Amino acid sequence: MKRIVVIFFLNFFLLNSNYSYSKGLYYKDKDWNIYFYDNCGFPSNKKNNKNLSWIKEKNNKFLRFQLSDKQIGKCSSDNKIRNGAPYWERAELKQKGIFKKNTSYEIRFKARLIEGFQNDYEYFFQIHGYKSMKCNSPLLFIQTKGRNKHLRLLLRRYPLDRNESVSNLIKKGSFIKYKLGTNNSRRIFVKDILNQWVDIKFLVHFKEINGIIDMFFNGEKVVENQSFDMLKCQTPHIKFGIYRPGNDQSKNFTSIIDFDKFIVNEINSK
Repeated sequence: MKRIVVIFFLNFFLLNSNYSYSKGLYYKDKDWNIYFYDNCGFPSNKKNNKNLSWIKEKNNKFLRFQLSDKQIGKCSSDNKIRNGAPYWERAELKQKGIFKKNTSYEIRFKARLIEGFQNDYEYFFQIHGYKSMKCNSPLLFIQTKGRNKHLRLLLRRYPLDRNESVSNLIKKGSFIKYKLGTNNSRRIFVKDILNQWVDIKFLVHFKEINGIIDMFFNGEKVVENQSFDMLKCQTPHIKFGIYRPGNDQSKNFTSIIDFDKFIVNEINSK
């Protein structure tokens, strides 16, 4: 009888499970010096709609993310109404380990936007601050946004008076938005970099409650000596992939992006 009951519940679970990409797997290539992992799971592992794959071109291996309409993320907050969206679509990896405070780092990687990024806005890289669900918010984002989709850097701001609860501070937090441009172009438009590998680099110094950042795009400095805020309880780390608001009025376009050669080095303080 016990065996019958166990088999029944096992079959019930398998038939009613929402299958997703295996949670907890680690990702690192031979030309990366840092590990990332799948901390939430992915919406889909179906062959034609897989959210994450290793791809090989010639002798180069890299990660490809793909996110389609209604692919709600597997993090606990993704299926909730939040920040003006009915739900959030997500396919991301998270850094194994954290950045130390009062320490400077060089963070560099290659990215290649293949398709999409034509929705209202989408994020493909962030430095996140986390200790618990009560002390949890992004510190900076790279975002695609605007009528003619272009790249922006968003940096966190908190109220100067920090004598409030963590939850109130996070609710009052906002972002300073920088439209990214180069010497040759006032804006870096998505259409101009599609299917091209681009080099992105940050020099960042994490203090206790804020940080200072420089950003480089294909070797050219596009943001210099700008600050962002964080809370004492937050520990910074990288997340990358595709993250965007859901849309229950119409379809989100599919977006595809490649990442390669993640290198993180501790450097002398600024």
